[in-house]
Amino acid sequence: MDIQQIARVANVSTATVSRVLNGSTKVKPSTVKHVEQIIDELHYVPNASARTLRVGRSQLLGLIVSDINNPFFPELIDDFEARARESDIDVVFSHTNYQSDRLEHCMKRLIERNVDGIAVCTSETNKSAFEFAARRRVPFVLINQDGPSTPYHNIKVDHMSGALEAIRHLYKLGHRHIGFICGPSTFNSTQRRYSAFQSAMKACGLKVRAPWVIEGDLHVEGGQKAMEQLLRMTPRPTALFCTNDLMACGALRAAHQHNVAVPEDFSIIGFDNLPVCELVTPPLSSVDIARRQIASHAFRMLLKAIESKLEKKLPTPTIKTTLKLRGSTAPPPKR
Repeated sequence: MDIQQIARVANVSTATVSRVLNGSTKVKPSTVKHVEQIIDELHYVPNASARTLRVGRSQLLGLIVSDINNPFFPELIDDFEARARESDIDVVFSHTNYQSDRLEHCMKRLIERNVDGIAVCTSETNKSAFEFAARRRVPFVLINQDGPSTPYHNIKVDHMSGALEAIRHLYKLGHRHIGFICGPSTFNSTQRRYSAFQSAMKACGLKVRAPWVIEGDLHVEGGQKAMEQLLRMTPRPTALFCTNDLMACGALRAAHQHNVAVPEDFSIIGFDNLPVCELVTPPLSSVDIARRQIASHAFRMLLKAIESKLEKKLPTPTIKTTLKLRGSTAPPPKR
């Protein structure tokens, strides 16, 4: 079934059918009603591929995240898709499961589907994937990533502002011995958050002790294992800063299992400010990232990049991070 057949049955021109399908106001209401009735009776569905060839746009965007099981991403996905829906654009999303080689696979598959642009919101990075998209002249937006030399668009997250608030808060409470659970060292987000932790510690005149910096896997279990290592150490820190909330929750679980009272014996601060922070006991203090703001910027920048056909580099917005205090921090125990 195509618009030629619809036109024959409705006894109108193909141009009229096309105008009705595109919502044009140049067709009489009675004709619109008649054509729509024929379309409904014949169960006609427009051919998206044909439309792409005709207008040069697929009205389809790609969105890549690291892990759909991580509560950080659903809110971001939801806002991005809502904004796309308002603009009559569809979204195809994929996740990498934190695998950098899969990021390249995801980008290539999306480009094969003729998406108009791609938003990459991942912890891991893959420069060859970005260079592939740049060579194909596909607009893409990155979140705190280093891209190729050809035009691409970036959204920066100011990890430093929130990390500095967190360490200063612990310092004012009296903590001088602070540990850190980071993510995999190869991840871009891990490097930036660890760098923010180091700078914040230096700003407070505190020393980063290598044994107290432990690598986790960004999941609850990784935070629990890292915390168990810290609790076996002598001396051990009195406070802990975690690179994400899931590992902070794992650290909290380990503390409960080893009869370490939080915050009386040990203070914990997470990063991301996920909804789970208010559900654990005690409620978890965390550095907040405005995920919906990231999604909003990513969507708007993609549209502008598509419209400008990559002729100019767009201004780079910066997303601030702020500390949200709850019940997981207190002065250190007297030694």
